[in-house]
Amino acid sequence: MNQPLHRAISLTILILLPLARFAAAAPMPNDGKPHTFSLHDEKFWIDDQPIRIMAGEIHPSRIPAQFWDDRIKKAAAMGLNTVSVYIFWSQLEPQEGKFDFTGNNDVRHFIQLCRDNGMWVFLRPGPYVCAETEFGGFPAWLLKHKDMQVRTDDPQFMNYQKQYLQKLHDQVGDLQITHGGPILDVQMENETGAIDEYMNDLKEIFVGVGFDTQLSTCDHHVDIWHQINGMPNVLRGYNGLVPTDNNHPEMAEAARQAGDELADQKLADLETVNKYMGYPMYTPESYTAWFSCWGGKLAKKTVEQQVRDAQWLVDHPQVSFCYYLFDGGTNFGFSNGANRFLFVTTTYDYDAPINELGQVTPKYKALRQLFIDKLGANPPAIPPDPKVISIPPFTLTAGATLLQALPLPIDADMPDVESMEDIGQNYGLIDYRKHLDNGVSGMLDIGPTGNASYPRAMDYAWVMIDGKVVGESNDSNPASKYQFKLNQPGPCTLDILVYNLGRNSVGIIQAISRKGLIADPSLDGQDLKGWDIFSLPMDPPDTSTSTSNIVGDGPIFYTGTFHLNEVGETYLDMSNFSFGAVWVNGHNLGRFWDVGESRALYLPSVWQNAGDNQITVLEMGNRPQSPSIQGVTQMVTTPPKAFEPYHGN
Repeated sequence: MNQPLHRAISLTILILLPLARFAAAAPMPNDGKPHTFSLHDEKFWIDDQPIRIMAGEIHPSRIPAQFWDDRIKKAAAMGLNTVSVYIFWSQLEPQEGKFDFTGNNDVRHFIQLCRDNGMWVFLRPGPYVCAETEFGGFPAWLLKHKDMQVRTDDPQFMNYQKQYLQKLHDQVGDLQITHGGPILDVQMENETGAIDEYMNDLKEIFVGVGFDTQLSTCDHHVDIWHQINGMPNVLRGYNGLVPTDNNHPEMAEAARQAGDELADQKLADLETVNKYMGYPMYTPESYTAWFSCWGGKLAKKTVEQQVRDAQWLVDHPQVSFCYYLFDGGTNFGFSNGANRFLFVTTTYDYDAPINELGQVTPKYKALRQLFIDKLGANPPAIPPDPKVISIPPFTLTAGATLLQALPLPIDADMPDVESMEDIGQNYGLIDYRKHLDNGVSGMLDIGPTGNASYPRAMDYAWVMIDGKVVGESNDSNPASKYQFKLNQPGPCTLDILVYNLGRNSVGIIQAISRKGLIADPSLDGQDLKGWDIFSLPMDPPDTSTSTSNIVGDGPIFYTGTFHLNEVGETYLDMSNFSFGAVWVNGHNLGRFWDVGESRALYLPSVWQNAGDNQITVLEMGNRPQSPSIQGVTQMVTTPPKAFEPYHGN
């Protein structure tokens, strides 16, 4: 053979070998034919072909449905082959027995888009997911059953889970790989820390309703892996395996080296366990940063750190992985969760490869190039970024206070207070009102009672007399006061207005998940009874009651209009406001709070009008000197500040 030709052929083979290793000859997820997805010989297999899962996590509930296709295409263009997706039960069954699979809940459509874009799917339907979403993905109405224990073998709870999983299977069961669809794996629950009777009973439900592809669990407790005989034929995923996932992102080189050693130790431990069953290695959550809470900074992970972790994965080809998150999105409305009393911010950007606006970031480009250079990936072209616009400043007008715009009471003169869940309310605010003909004098207490370590008012409360705030409590603030000295002649009106800041999601602590007043307040040690209860879910708020005679200094509505010649992705700069929520054209953009680093709210283009747009702001803190807002092209940040009452003592 001609020597130059021989060299050219050899060079061509060397170039193509990485590509051959990267693109296993497995069927495409859109061929419509039934296949098998299995675990053996320490690998994942589709039929008789091995495959390395390279996934990115996307949450349909946190991204407007009109953008799903763009995000999935961008996942493929980064070099990934799978989309991992949490499903939030709370969104699909917002009221007991009433399921909704339309719009942003159209899970079937999302999975079909994955299939149409050549992507496999790892489905993570919970029922508990954590995901820093409200109540960990559980619907709030579960809490009205006061004696029922979630995440246990409680028969009533297990029956509710079965009903949910059956409805979900009815939507997506035929999209499993066993029926010609793209769903390879279905994860059961999330981070239980044990393989026990509850998990085995839950597995029976998954199988019983028809999930017949591979099942899995995920955890960050190494000990769970040693319970290998507790649940055979179930994949164990281990969260946070790569080096900087196990350390604070801003760490010194010595800590990085320790992180490498720790990751290698965990990998060796997991390999020892897996070889017993012949299972592959999979980390369902390789973190691109972390979630952020009000009162703290926005979590970040540098491009350098991310590439370093990706190189570790490249150097360990036996490990399949998923980036948590590929696109974090937004906790629109009141959908954020909490880590006990640390409430998650509206932005769930997560410093992900795709940012909150849907733009490709330097992190995305660096990972894509690494996969091309080291794994021989040949991904499709990157879809274009969305149009991003700014909006000139516009001014809002103060209207009625929240107490001036109250609806009719849902319950009148109740002998005992009722929580949000008792009256069938999921989110928003709830007001408790008592008319006192003879006035009020004494120490009002809405703090812990009995042996409880949590207050009676959950989570942020305003105590008001005739519309004037005389005290505030805040579960986020360890120094918050819950006792208030009252001295007001009669007749007067006492209101206790309580704001749900997000139910516990990290691990689920059921005792602190009920909202509103969860026990009677007391005056000088005696329970106060006989309350009118007003439900304020704010979906959207009713601001039809406007007035030029503003009474009181509590939460107040501001309304206005802004005009757009063209629509585009933007952030609304809320720096002039303190604490509250925003609605544009009826869509709840989420919470803003000046104690956090993030001071802007994402406004998707699909919620805008070319022309006039209506905006409502509920300000619960200090009233702005200049009630103006503008649209900007990137997140506005200021240093976090300490929690302090806005009114009263």
